[in-house]
Amino acid sequence: MGQLQEAYQQFVQHDAEILVIAPQETFRVKDWRGQLKTPFRFLADPTAWVCAQYGIAKQLVVHEEWVNLPAAFIVDKSGILRYAHIGRGWPMSERATPDELLENLPR
Repeated sequence: MGQLQEAYQQFVQHDAEILVIAPQETFRVKDWRGQLKTPFRFLADPTAWVCAQYGIAKQLVVHEEWVNLPAAFIVDKSGILRYAHIGRGWPMSERATPDELLENLPR
């Protein structure tokens, strides 16, 4: 998450928005966002319905927490999926880097 926070202004310059979808209850996501002090939006997805729509609702246990597969998507303003990165599981190296995401933004 820290890498995305550091690169956030680059996304803004490309007229892009970051949305974090977390498979936890609203109160937990609100608390987590408050602790991280991120400038981007969060969506609580406690039933993993949204995650299932993107095919990433496979549950993993990481640090005694249930999480979904690490994934990043680029959806254009028309709602068309333009890029998808789906990791196979943990660790952090399975996540898309901000540079990868920036390179794949629509021009």
